[in-house]
Amino acid sequence: MDWILSNGDNLKDISLSEYSYRNRIGYKEDLGGRGPPFRGSSFNLEAVMEIVDEGKVLEGPEILEVSSIMDALEDIILWSQALEKVDVLPFEELPEMVRGVTVNTTLQDLLHNAFDKKGRLSGETFPVLGKLREKVRTLKADIMRTLDRILAMPSIQSKLALESGGSLYSEVSGGRLVIPVASKYASSVGIVHDMSRSEKTVYVEPTEIVGPTNELRQAENELRQEEARVWRSLTEQILNNRVDLEASVSAVGQLDLVMARLQLGRKIEGVIPSVMDEGVVTLRNAKHPVLLLREVENVVGSDIDLGANGNQGLVLTGPNAGGKTVILKLFGLLSLMSRAGIPVPAAPKSLGRDSAEDDYTPRVDFFNPVLADIGDLQSVGGDLSTFSGHMLVCREVLANSGKNALVLMDELGSGTDPNQGVAIAQALMEAILETGARVVITTHYLQLKQLAASDDRFSVAGMQFVNNRPTYKLLPGTVGESFALAVAERLELPAKVIERANELLDSDTRQMGDLIRELEDQRGLVERQVQEMEEKRKEMAAMELRIKEEQMRLEKKQLTARRDEAKKFAKALEEKERVLEDILEKLKRDPSRRIVAKSWDDIKFVKRDALNDAENVPSVLAKKQKAANALEEASAELVPLAEMREKPDLQEGDKLIVCQKGTLFGREATLVSFQGKRVTVQVSGVSMGLKLKDVALPPGKGSSFRVTQPSQVNSGGGGKSSIAKAAEKALQAEKSGPVDMSNAPPPSGSKVAIRTESNTVNVLGCNLAEAQAKARDKFSSALMAGRPVVYILHGHGTAGTLKQKIRGWLRSEQVVTKYGPADAADGGDAFTRVELS
Repeated sequence: MDWILSNGDNLKDISLSEYSYRNRIGYKEDLGGRGPPFRGSSFNLEAVMEIVDEGKVLEGPEILEVSSIMDALEDIILWSQALEKVDVLPFEELPEMVRGVTVNTTLQDLLHNAFDKKGRLSGETFPVLGKLREKVRTLKADIMRTLDRILAMPSIQSKLALESGGSLYSEVSGGRLVIPVASKYASSVGIVHDMSRSEKTVYVEPTEIVGPTNELRQAENELRQEEARVWRSLTEQILNNRVDLEASVSAVGQLDLVMARLQLGRKIEGVIPSVMDEGVVTLRNAKHPVLLLREVENVVGSDIDLGANGNQGLVLTGPNAGGKTVILKLFGLLSLMSRAGIPVPAAPKSLGRDSAEDDYTPRVDFFNPVLADIGDLQSVGGDLSTFSGHMLVCREVLANSGKNALVLMDELGSGTDPNQGVAIAQALMEAILETGARVVITTHYLQLKQLAASDDRFSVAGMQFVNNRPTYKLLPGTVGESFALAVAERLELPAKVIERANELLDSDTRQMGDLIRELEDQRGLVERQVQEMEEKRKEMAAMELRIKEEQMRLEKKQLTARRDEAKKFAKALEEKERVLEDILEKLKRDPSRRIVAKSWDDIKFVKRDALNDAENVPSVLAKKQKAANALEEASAELVPLAEMREKPDLQEGDKLIVCQKGTLFGREATLVSFQGKRVTVQVSGVSMGLKLKDVALPPGKGSSFRVTQPSQVNSGGGGKSSIAKAAEKALQAEKSGPVDMSNAPPPSGSKVAIRTESNTVNVLGCNLAEAQAKARDKFSSALMAGRPVVYILHGHGTAGTLKQKIRGWLRSEQVVTKYGPADAADGGDAFTRVELS
């Protein structure tokens, strides 16, 4: 069903309506920021054309009004063209409406140029007018000069009558200029046009200006005639475009009507319902538009349904003054508003809900006609009782009912005997339904309230009544008690009367009323609990949102702190890079041995500072502390063999774990031999002797044991950083595997250690096997002591054979990460410097 913009007028597109709906859920202003540019114009073309129809010619104000209308029409056309380019919403019908607006640009330009800045007809656009105006100005100037010259003549001054003290000249009827002269001199000066009351002074037009004045009057007459001709010409041009102008203004009127409907819908917070022709009304939280326009506070909304699930009729029940008639009128008003293209005040479409019951789309189908019997048509003059008046209306309603009709009837069957009235009411309802119409009635009859239980075509709804007071809220599926006694009590009927009425009720009626009231109370309790649960759910959702926001804030703060650390560290590295660049410059200028040795010491100091800075970065310290905690936890899980009550039966090849604190902690050791309180094990291919307190069984059969040691923590922070190139190379060298540095200069990435007797192994005079055994023993003791650097003294030899073999063997040794010739200060190439893992 097309969205309706006026009675009988259908628009194929509802983009404006859809816009209004979307605007309520996010869009701030109409139509991409502004509505149609009406420019404050009244578009009152009809009043202008009435002047023409009377046979008159349009002049300045009317033609300016037409020009203003045409300018506004042009703005609306430009607005429509811009509207077609809006990507957010597919506007189709509004531009289609504006296509009926046309502007004759030739006429528009003519009207624009027809007036000058003073609002007169333009002398440039109409040259004849310009020439005539110039002629009039010239003649006036000449006349004034001549008059001034005459007044300055002594012969004239002596004849002037100046007793009154007035002006030397004035203008009389006909635009003639005259001077005051004594009556006895009048004939000698010129033509007399007037005289004073005393007849002593006459007003004379000097002879010298009579001719020029006549010429001026003729020029002014020609000017008026030319202006009249221009007005007629402009009027004819407007009349030639009258049809297009009236059609354009009519289209703008339709556009203005659409915008008025939209603004009304926005004022009442309306939504655009789905419109079909199946006779269905489905709205949630629908509110009476009149109450909203009156700005009544806390207007109660109700859920209304009609025509869904096959039901054609709705029976509204409940107490007097409970709001049944308001709901009845609400059905009619919302149906007419939907038919007229006005958004209806109800809840918008539910979006993104999980529950199936919340899958709701507002819908008001097209009803035509809408028939109502609300009020009392009793008339003494027409011999109509209350019941007779209702029956006459019902006859007309039945005659006009049919498919797509909506029938609204208040207190159907009232005003007569209840038994007969309810029978007639039910018969009328069934007859109306047979025509295909939809019916909504209000009633107090119990038999009509029970229709929903016996006839699937009917549904029932009741007005809520809590604590003997109405809430004016409709409860679908509920049979509302009339609560006559409660209403009477609320209206302060005498208590004795109410007590007597309660005694006169039959037991069935009293019991039914009690049951309905109890159900109402229970329903109210359930609704309050549901509302409380919904509020709790909203509170939890808000709390989750706050937690997420706080988490994001903390993460942002942590990221900012890491960035600050990285910037400070990078700045320190840049300073060290500048020191290195200075060293390199010195080497380039003077590559002598003394400068090289000194530069090498400076480089070692720079490297040491860089590593210390890296170790002291807060994030690195935090990782080191975490690794230390992990080390403590792992140490707690390992039980040294010396502390075990029952010593395990160990065999050669069994796997043990080194639990001695130091470089080897957590390493896997293979048992070689077991000698009482000591064991000989092989760690990373190196044999060493350990006490029973330094080794433990692996934690759990078949488990793999791994401890992250402090030395394994990445001091770079785990991500990319702005470390200077020289520092990056130095740190990269620390991470690389065993590298033969025999033929390279001393490595800038080496661990800092000075050669001493305690970290040096002497293999002079040994063959390769003997040298390997001595070196492995030294490696073992160094690792146990936590010293990662060992020096091997092998000398140069005759051909350097031992040195080459040892360095070739170190390439495949597991515990070796880097090796190369020692620094010159540590003995040079006669020693091999070995770094251990």
